[in-house]
Amino acid sequence: MASALVIAAALGALFNFITQNVTEVINVAPEYQARLQPLIGKVISWLPIEEPPSLREFVGQFDFSTIISRLASSLASIAGNASIISIYVIFLFLEQRSFGPKIKAMTRGTDSSKNIFEIISEINADTRTYIGIKTLTSAITGLVSFGIMAAIGLDFAAFWGVLIFFLNFIPTVGSILATIFPSLLSLLAFDTPLPIVGIIGGVVATQVLVGNVLEPRLMGNSLNLSPLVILLSLSFWGALWGVTGMFLCVPITVITMIICSHFPQTRPFAVLLSSNGRIRGKKKLEA
Repeated sequence: MASALVIAAALGALFNFITQNVTEVINVAPEYQARLQPLIGKVISWLPIEEPPSLREFVGQFDFSTIISRLASSLASIAGNASIISIYVIFLFLEQRSFGPKIKAMTRGTDSSKNIFEIISEINADTRTYIGIKTLTSAITGLVSFGIMAAIGLDFAAFWGVLIFFLNFIPTVGSILATIFPSLLSLLAFDTPLPIVGIIGGVVATQVLVGNVLEPRLMGNSLNLSPLVILLSLSFWGALWGVTGMFLCVPITVITMIICSHFPQTRPFAVLLSSNGRIRGKKKLEA
């Protein structure tokens, strides 16, 4: 119960932080809007095409405030989904104490009790490994990116650092979005190229080093999921559950592969989900 209260307090503080920063960003949006239109006009003038009237009309109607408001709505959705997921996790932890006796009671007098506990143990180990390492690498990415943005002087550096932390939990797409948002803001915030290059280069380099070097070293082959399967899972669960599905797609796929690997009838499906075709599950259970 104490851990539940700590998590609830942390989520409340986080939601407060996001709300305050989003409000401040919306308040300064007109200032960025004023900088955006000349920038778009300058980019258009560089292009080797004659500017059509429709393009000029688009530039005039481009509303940065609307974009920020929609982004704020998306962030509120992410925060709300994170709260729901945390509540589920809290209840799962509370239920864990009685889960073992329930399994024993259900399988009493059979040989499958040990195998079921092996499946549960493997699921717990892999999901804890994934969540723990992903939290660590996302925190490193967010903190380093915050340090770079704050040192150069980008507005709302702490807010973007928190956003980068959360977006890195979404496979592939999240890291791209986490790079785009502060990079675009840097184009509007600075008039000289040096700080813009510093922010874009620093944030991109952090994502590449942590995501492609540090995280694979820490994770190793513990998940053994095919990259294509991760992308398909991201699309499927994202379409089904929105942002929540994007956050949960990897744990759900890992659990599915582990369960399938322990049944002879579904073991080929687990092999298809895996990265290298080598499955740890034992062929002991009969469907």
